Amino acid sequence: MLSGKIKNKEEEVMKITRIIIIGMVLVLCVSCAKEDNKNVNVTTTVPKTTTKENITEEPATKETTTEKPITEKTTTEEMTTEELTTEEVTTAKPTEESVTIPDVSGKEGVGIEYLLNKDAPLVVIDAGHQGKQNTDKEPVGPGASELKTKVTSGTAGQWTGLAEYELNLIVSMKLRDRLLDEGYNVIMIRETHDVDISNAERAVIANNAGADIFIRIHVNSWTDSSYKGILTVSPTAANPYCSEIYADSRRLSDLVVNSMSEATGANNRGVMETDTMSGINWCEVPVTIVEMGFMSNEEEDRLMATADYQDKLVEGMVIGINKYFQ
Repeated sequence: MLSGKIKNKEEEVMKITRIIIIGMVLVLCVSCAKEDNKNVNVTTTVPKTTTKENITEEPATKETTTEKPITEKTTTEEMTTEELTTEEVTTAKPTEESVTIPDVSGKEGVGIEYLLNKDAPLVVIDAGHQGKQNTDKEPVGPGASELKTKVTSGTAGQWTGLAEYELNLIVSMKLRDRLLDEGYNVIMIRETHDVDISNAERAVIANNAGADIFIRIHVNSWTDSSYKGILTVSPTAANPYCSEIYADSRRLSDLVVNSMSEATGANNRGVMETDTMSGINWCEVPVTIVEMGFMSNEEEDRLMATADYQDKLVEGMVIGINKYFQ
């Protein structure tokens, strides 16, 4: 009887023990489940943010491929503007001082006139540079405090050895003859290499003559021999010395470079606007500088030395001038 009660007591203890164990297991499971739920909530409730610092792509912009014409020297160590062989580049603004106009009345061998038709337009042609450079200084524009070299002898063909001042005059004389054939009046700044006339003085001759247009003939050069093509140069709309001639100068420059490119098949390098050229800044009449090609490029150096290509260059200029007056 006693043994039976003991047995029942053991079974009751075991039953209670199982209940306790089951209860502990259930408590442990509930605790784990709550921890899992807590972790899930943390990972799913983190906000996704986008800030300006996350954005790395810039808005698309129009690509530019401006090719720079060339200079033999510049007033800065690093080129910061499009520059030419024609004149030393400076930056200048007019001052309040009185303007002294260069006196060209006593110059010999300059300003040769071919005035055949009083009703026809007058074209003044400047064969750029001269046989001997003049390193004296002159103001870059009327009233400017900045000074620059009066005139240099220019560049030369690296393959032909032809001097720029010589080529400029050859082409200018051909242009003179073609324009006279077309019925224009013409004044030549020079017809010989043995002159001494600065860039400012060349512009003053055109001004004093009341030129309808002023055509300045030049050739380019660059350290990279792959550079080639024709370009023209005009003042900018904000030129501090001659902004009033901008519109006509730009139109003339566009017409001439486009016509020359078509006549020769040469690369059209377009129009460069600048306020750094004294031969432009002193102008009171529409002006363009014609850069006929690159003497540092073998193909163009050799072409420009030939009469046939010179004639094509001139024909292109004449077509552009005719369009300007039409």
